[in-house]
Amino acid sequence: MALHRFLGMDIGVPAPAELAGFFASIGLEGGGDRWGTADLPDQIRIQETRYRQLQAIHLACDDEADLAAIASRLERLGVASRIRAGELRCTQPGHGWEVTVRALARADVAPRMARTHNAPGVRARKNLRAEVVLEKEPRPPRRLGHVVVGSPDPTTTVKFFTDGLGFRTSDIVGGIATFLRCSSDHHNLLVLPGPVPYLNHYAFELDDIDDVGAAAARYLAGQDEDRHVVGLGRHVVGSNVFWYMKDPCGTMFEFFSDMDSIPDDDVWQIGREFAPTDFAKWGPQKPPGEFFIPADIGEIARLRQSEAA
Repeated sequence: MALHRFLGMDIGVPAPAELAGFFASIGLEGGGDRWGTADLPDQIRIQETRYRQLQAIHLACDDEADLAAIASRLERLGVASRIRAGELRCTQPGHGWEVTVRALARADVAPRMARTHNAPGVRARKNLRAEVVLEKEPRPPRRLGHVVVGSPDPTTTVKFFTDGLGFRTSDIVGGIATFLRCSSDHHNLLVLPGPVPYLNHYAFELDDIDDVGAAAARYLAGQDEDRHVVGLGRHVVGSNVFWYMKDPCGTMFEFFSDMDSIPDDDVWQIGREFAPTDFAKWGPQKPPGEFFIPADIGEIARLRQSEAA
């Protein structure tokens, strides 16, 4: 796979200072309009816009030859691109999402010592309380792992990312929701059908289920009830533990851990029989309607139309 890493995103919101404060509160590092983690600084760039939106995603490939191959595939799709200083830039037709692909060495976040757990017959933690119980604050997110977008033409959108950029398909739900990867993660991008192009959610990876639960509980403490969306649970597709909430600007975000890893494309079998009801192995089995159609989608559509006029 020429593509090997999801580097980050540019996000537009009407209140960038509020979003920056949120990122600081959950333990991201940075300041102003640039945020990330200890391993991956500047994964997120914030811009002020009239409505919340995804503006760009950033990817990594192996070398300059990969950039040239991507440019050639995009040209066959009728998509213009340019390569300069080890970076390819293009724009997703129709939706306006900018994509950058940089030639970078392969890397991952640094491993962190796992918590010690007791299990039947294996009592590894003796005479000690569980680490998560003793920790005064949740561990910070390790990285931004994926984004999910809605598209009024999901088939064409998927074609741009797969046939053009080189994403791989991991699984397909209901014949229309397509999980795509540009790394060994089960998905770095999910394309859903939507009435207009919009950002459905973005997701932070944490170390384990304890981190997901502790970080979500800390964020939700004292918040309005509508900040909670759905969780805690474990997805069927991707297998990851999840908890979904809304940030101060109304965009859904996810804390996740323990996602399927696909280092060998030839071994993985794409699942095509999943139904929309295959949401969780355990935990909430049916997400609320706003999980797929956010409450502000009408306002997003109105403002998009006014910009195009």
